[in-house]
Amino acid sequence: MEFAEHLDQLRFNAVQLARSARLAGLDAPVPSCPGWNVRRLVGHVTKVHHRATSILAGGDPQQFEFTVPDDDQLFAVFDAGVAGLIRRLAAPPGATKVWTFLPSDSPIHFWARRQAHETAIHRVDAELAADFGVAEFDPLFAADGLDELLLEFAPDRPATWDVLTEPRTVTVEPTDVNRGWTLTLGAGRALAVPETRDGSDLTVFGTASDLYRWAWNRASDAEVMLRGDLRLADLWRERFNVRS
Repeated sequence: MEFAEHLDQLRFNAVQLARSARLAGLDAPVPSCPGWNVRRLVGHVTKVHHRATSILAGGDPQQFEFTVPDDDQLFAVFDAGVAGLIRRLAAPPGATKVWTFLPSDSPIHFWARRQAHETAIHRVDAELAADFGVAEFDPLFAADGLDELLLEFAPDRPATWDVLTEPRTVTVEPTDVNRGWTLTLGAGRALAVPETRDGSDLTVFGTASDLYRWAWNRASDAEVMLRGDLRLADLWRERFNVRS
């Protein structure tokens, strides 16, 4: 996806997140984040946005500090954080060195993409808390999110799969976009390629939007189609959690 599209998705999903969070109420539990309520969810995303803005300005991520505001200011600070982040992303980068936690040819594009998907997945959390249904994602945006998760995050966490004593393969295949991914997991390693393969131990089918939520543990197995060793789907839910 293009840089401008990531900014559009960041803006849109932030608006939807805040709307659903207000509808749910700050004390409402977030079923997809056990132990969280909406207050903690909005506070978390607000902090993430402010941290990204600080990093984009050349700040040291280890030195960043942020105090979540009181309830009566929380949504105002959230909205201001989104606006500030978008302004910083859209501004010329200058000569400032920008840190990223994964390799990237363009740190600005990295953070635009990462913050778009961070906000989008937490938008799902707010919608689940409000309990009025989850809106579908644009298929191309969902596929982009799967690409980030499966090609970058999964290989970055090989120890997650040390419970597997021999390699197992998982293919993720959307039904509405011409994309696909295959992961080889096990023995303390994770390899991912942007292609589908016949004969994988587990193949997961569905719309890109549903697969995106499923891969982030925001959709159940009943919302996608599984073929093969269902124990690998259980293992994904139990072991693969990105803490951001």
